[in-house]
Amino acid sequence: MSPGSIPATGKPTFEIGEDEIGLGMGIHGEKGVGLIPLGTADELAPLLLDLIFADDLSFAAGDEVVLFVNSLGATTMMELLIINRKVKALLRERGLVVHDTIIGPLVTCQEMAGFSLSLTKLDAELKHLWDLPCASVCYTKADTSGIPW
Repeated sequence: MSPGSIPATGKPTFEIGEDEIGLGMGIHGEKGVGLIPLGTADELAPLLLDLIFADDLSFAAGDEVVLFVNSLGATTMMELLIINRKVKALLRERGLVVHDTIIGPLVTCQEMAGFSLSLTKLDAELKHLWDLPCASVCYTKADTSGIPW
């Protein structure tokens, strides 16, 4: 929805109109599917999911997935939660089960406004590994198995 900037120059990495969105655009302004009119979360979510499912990744009803709703840098948590609401509803309609969700700014470009969606299909081994606690510089997941949510 808006470009990031290069710290050394302070200049934007690309140009986009105030009423446009780069659909499928890369994190640093790499060309995507195209420019579309700015829309609501409810209008954009199905477009992004259609692109993901068009890759024929063989998702089927009953599959469990990890959903990653990523801020590209300047998109707020509230905005991410709004898109997450719609994406989860659309995934349920397709019969997919969201095992876990990551929401936040993990893959970013300085000052870039927008979001990305990623889905990881789980099998038994991946689900077991995903559920383990981990700690790293940019991502930490605690052991929540004993917490009665």
